Amino acid sequence: SVQLIGYVGSPLRKIGDKSPKIILNVATHHCSRKKDCIPTFITTWHEVVARKKTGQFAECNFVKGSRILVQGRIIYRTYLDKTGHKRYITQIEADSLQNLDR
Repeated sequence: SVQLIGYVGSPLRKIGDKSPKIILNVATHHCSRKKDCIPTFITTWHEVVARKKTGQFAECNFVKGSRILVQGRIIYRTYLDKTGHKRYITQIEADSLQNLDR
């Protein structure tokens, strides 16, 4: 399982009609110190997939910049692109989402 606290980065994307899913890009930050002891913040982007009621909640409650808590699991997928190259995708499948702005 995975738990992330971060910020919604881009507008939410809705995919599918019968059982739609919502795709959120979530940014998390952590501090790293280099040899000179100056702190540097590093941003990591995560693709979060929300389905059914969790997706409906995301669609109604989140906008770009929303601070959120994501609880779910990591999904690893591969596919062949148009040129035949193997591509790798890592996604977080959300079991629950919480708006931390309110």
